[in-house]
Amino acid sequence: MRALLIDDHLMFSQSLRFLLEDLDPTLSCESAASIADAVARPGPFDLILLDYRLPDSDGTTGLTRVLQAHEEASVVMLSGEEDPALVLALVDAGAAGFVPKSADMDTLLTALRTMLAGGVYLPAFALANGPCLSRQPTPPQGWAQPTLGSVVPRGTGFADSGFADHLPCTDGAIILPPRQLECLLRLVQGKPNKAIARELHLADSTVKSHLSAAFRALGVTNRTEAVFKAARLGLLPPHPDAMDADADADADADSDTHLQPNAA
Repeated sequence: MRALLIDDHLMFSQSLRFLLEDLDPTLSCESAASIADAVARPGPFDLILLDYRLPDSDGTTGLTRVLQAHEEASVVMLSGEEDPALVLALVDAGAAGFVPKSADMDTLLTALRTMLAGGVYLPAFALANGPCLSRQPTPPQGWAQPTLGSVVPRGTGFADSGFADHLPCTDGAIILPPRQLECLLRLVQGKPNKAIARELHLADSTVKSHLSAAFRALGVTNRTEAVFKAARLGLLPPHPDAMDADADADADADSDTHLQPNAA
């Protein structure tokens, strides 16, 4: 995994880099002190941590430039400002998360672990004021409306209906079917449908189908709402074994397109 830390405060940058490398010894982490330096770095990067204010750019302008230069990366913003409206604006602009510089060590470690695991981190003050707070997941027709975070044991009516795959279960199962979760998390990271299809070796239509189902299940209507919901629910990428279980169904869905994996 390759990470790029963009921050002009040397002490903070070095401390964050040490934390990242301690959490993941296999991580290759580079540092840049400006947007110009960052966009000139050869990619690809998996994760980019970007300071909101830099000498040569700030706000969404810097975020846009980094996203354009490193479209394959998940870009997470760093800032000392704790403004829910700012977090929402940055997510709208393509950020895949937000970490306040004022966070205590425990919170910072939680945020870094979540991001290194492929999840989404947003601070509590942003989640408390974000979009789709009251919207609920959509169960199959004829079933009662569940509550997000409720425990749905396997073997209940929801499990029998297939809707339990969209909710937390007592055995710690993921809350979305693996392919839907993979597509959703890549969208949350700012990747377009075509890039998601290419990475997962799927047809564009299959990606759209997975995203539509995931949006309905989570009660969201767009990427921004999906970012906030993924952070609230603590969504993480599925285990590779779970991905294999979905492969045959996707192959059937893609069969008419004769989709072939990219050459290594």
